[in-house]
Amino acid sequence: MNPLERLTKNFERFPGIGPRQSRRFVQFLLAQQGAYRAALADDIKRLGANTFQCKKCFRWFAKSQQGSTLKGPNGKVEPCCPICCDSHRDQGLLCVVEKDADLDNVERSGFKGLYFVLGGTIPLAAEDPEAHVRAREFVKRVEEDASQKILKEVILGLSATTLGDHTRGFLQEKILPIAQALNFKITSLGRGLSTGSELEYADPDTIASALSSRH
Repeated sequence: MNPLERLTKNFERFPGIGPRQSRRFVQFLLAQQGAYRAALADDIKRLGANTFQCKKCFRWFAKSQQGSTLKGPNGKVEPCCPICCDSHRDQGLLCVVEKDADLDNVERSGFKGLYFVLGGTIPLAAEDPEAHVRAREFVKRVEEDASQKILKEVILGLSATTLGDHTRGFLQEKILPIAQALNFKITSLGRGLSTGSELEYADPDTIASALSSRH
């Protein structure tokens, strides 16, 4: 496989990108100056060194945005994103989303609670559902916040798709006993999101409406 084919195949691994778009990306890069390609390659190379994954919500954020630090389970100091470390946000509201792009979209709607990023959805025929999302970490987060009497409501902010509904049902079943024992609500996004809609592509007003009418 030559360099053009290899790069095309790598672009095809991007979400929502097919062979035709991949080839267009490669052709675009070939048409640019060498300095642009070198700068892009350097940005990709430095991406891991200049970003952190928040140990509380699991979103990725730039090192320059670090809000503070948290102590991990072993006493290790770990980076905390500016959202999780913002004491002015409503600590009792926890919105669960599939991916970082969904979090960004909900944030633009004006939501002022906290988040948890699942990392995806659960396939319908999955033999081990917890291998596909951060279900264990989510349950642990809920247990910790609820036991400290912080948690008031968990919002299952997943897309209105078949996989989103399936994942929502799985998570609700996992945390329902905790909610009943420690007295917090479990809600889902309400009207505004049409069936089949992915949260990433919904506009802020639609998300705000879905949040205000959650049930």
